[in-house]
Amino acid sequence: MTSLPTPAPEDPLPVVASWLAEISASGRCKNPNAMALATCGRTDAPSVRMVLVKGIAPAGYAVFYTNYESRKGTELEQNPRAAAVLYWEPLGRQVRFEGPVVRSPADIERAAARAARELGIAPDGSSASRPVPRPAHWGGYRLWFNTLELWAEGANRFHERLLYRRALERADAFTFRATAWSVQRLQP
Repeated sequence: MTSLPTPAPEDPLPVVASWLAEISASGRCKNPNAMALATCGRTDAPSVRMVLVKGIAPAGYAVFYTNYESRKGTELEQNPRAAAVLYWEPLGRQVRFEGPVVRSPADIERAAARAARELGIAPDGSSASRPVPRPAHWGGYRLWFNTLELWAEGANRFHERLLYRRALERADAFTFRATAWSVQRLQP
């Protein structure tokens, strides 16, 4: 069985990054970046589906992309909070997180498209005069973590759990300022 770091690290994000890198390198999981994402619209009826995490930023958020007009996009506009889980059964580990959700800035996408055009490279890596444009209804989201739980499978269901919490304050349309993490070791 795997175990959590002792003592508990002050910042859980390097642990999350190392776990994701480990499962990705192992080849033991077809989609190691598959994340169950739960949202809730105006009716407060939860819905959950799988999305692919495109990155976990050191600032403390996960990036995923979707259709803004889909059910999840509509629910995130109505109630911009979500909960999610990355679960890696071959490693006996999972990461659970919750927090506010904002759209990712499109300026990074425009800069990447501009650079690709200048180099004559299409999004698929082939030579082309112009990349395929991103549809206006498609884009990224940032799920900022104000709660994060590291979970490691234990023998006889005595799992190890570290619960991290921090306060977030809106800095601008895309970012939050965060307090330091507080951590609590939970009992199985």
